[in-house]
Amino acid sequence: MRRAPLLPLVALGLAAGCGGEIRNPPTDGASSAVEAVAATNLFHAAQLGDLAAVQQYLGQGQSVTNRNADNGQTALHYAAWGGRTNAIDWLLGQKADVNALDNDGKSPLDYAWMPRGEAARKMLTAAGAKPGAELRSPEPKEKNTAKP
Repeated sequence: MRRAPLLPLVALGLAAGCGGEIRNPPTDGASSAVEAVAATNLFHAAQLGDLAAVQQYLGQGQSVTNRNADNGQTALHYAAWGGRTNAIDWLLGQKADVNALDNDGKSPLDYAWMPRGEAARKMLTAAGAKPGAELRSPEPKEKNTAKP
């Protein structure tokens, strides 16, 4: 069976914003689609520990407080998931919120469980990170109003 060459797939991925570099800052009036791609690339770079790319995206108007539109996670969540201590250390130095909660109420510490996660957990804990369960408000208990 003959396999298709990978080059067209790689080119397609780069054109779609998967791993491609953005060298020029967005101009005024840039579309939200461009901004979403840049933010997505920031999160992927953090997850991969590509510190040069993380710094580049942040230098182009992204912020350590940016959140993924789909899940509410920050770059620190992604770096913790990937166990990327270099990115975690740098993001913490940039005042990333170590206890930011995503849409599911999980903090970056909750994501530092992958095989590389032990060093990431230690680093986050030393910076004051707490699991999301300790940071969320307790759910109000419903009172039983039914009368016997």
